[in-house]
Amino acid sequence: MKPTSASGHSRSDLPLFLTISFVGAWLAMVPLWAEGLRRTSAGQGTPRLAALCMILMMLVPALTAFGLTVRGLGPRRAARVLGLARANPWRHELRSVAVGLMIPVILTAAGLALATLAGRYAPAHLPGPATVVPLVLSALLSVPLYFGEELGWQGYLLPRLLGLGRIRGLLLGGAIWGAWHVPMTALGGSYPGHSILLGIPVAVVTATLLGTVIATIRLSTGSVWAAVAAHLCLNEFTLPLTRAVSGGPVDPLFAGPLSISTWPVTALAVLGVWIAGRRYARGRGRLPAPQEQPTASR
Repeated sequence: MKPTSASGHSRSDLPLFLTISFVGAWLAMVPLWAEGLRRTSAGQGTPRLAALCMILMMLVPALTAFGLTVRGLGPRRAARVLGLARANPWRHELRSVAVGLMIPVILTAAGLALATLAGRYAPAHLPGPATVVPLVLSALLSVPLYFGEELGWQGYLLPRLLGLGRIRGLLLGGAIWGAWHVPMTALGGSYPGHSILLGIPVAVVTATLLGTVIATIRLSTGSVWAAVAAHLCLNEFTLPLTRAVSGGPVDPLFAGPLSISTWPVTALAVLGVWIAGRRYARGRGRLPAPQEQPTASR
C-alpha cells in the first residue's frame, strides 16, 4: 500500500479534499448566480432557493471528508478519526459543548462594547423569550449543517495542517475556511451592501481569527462536537441577537460576531493560544497532537 498519514490516508488526499470542497461550494451557488441574487441589506430575508443552496454548500466538506476517510479506514474507524465518536465521558463532553457555546458570546459581547464606544452600535434592550425560543429551535434544526462544515474542517483538515506547526496550521485552516466562503460572500452573504473588494478580504481575516479559536476548541476537547457548538452559536445566536438587541439597523461590517470590531478581542484570544502553545512546547519539548488516531497498515 502507499504511505499513509497519521489519520490513515495518503497525503495526496488533502489536495483532493480541498478541490472537491471548493468546487462543490461554487457549484452549490451556481443557481443563485444564475438568478442574479445579491443580498443588499442586513434586513433582507433568505429566499428558499438561497437556503437550499447554502445547505448543499455546507454539507460538501462533511461528505467529502467522510468519503475519503471511509475509503481508507472503513466506517467505524473513520468515525473515530474524524471526531464523530465520543472522545470523553458524557459529563466532560457536555461541559466542552457549553464552553463552545459561551466563547462566541463572550467575543461578540466584547466586540459590541468596542462598536458601541466607536458609535457604530446602540444596544437598546435585552432579548425576551419570544426572541430566544425561536432561535433555539432553529439552532437545533441546523445542527446537521454546522456539523457538515466542522466535520470537514476540524475533523479532517485540521489534523493534517498541524504538521506545519500548531499556530501556522490553525491560521492556515482559518484562511482556507474564509476562502471557501467566497462564493457566498461575493453574493453579499456576510456584508450586504458593501463591495466584494471589501467584503471578501474582511471575511477572510474574520474567518482566520474565528477559525483559529474554533479549531483550538476542537483540539482542547478532542471532539468535533464542541467546535460545531461554537460555529452554530456564531451564526444562530450571536448574529440575530446582535440585531435583536440593537435600537436601530446594524451594519454587520462594523458590529456583530463577523465585524471588524471583533478583530481586536479575537486577535487577543489567538495571541493567548500562541503563548499557551509556546509554553507547552518549552515544557514538553513538542506541541500537542490533536488526538491519538489509529494508523492504517502499510
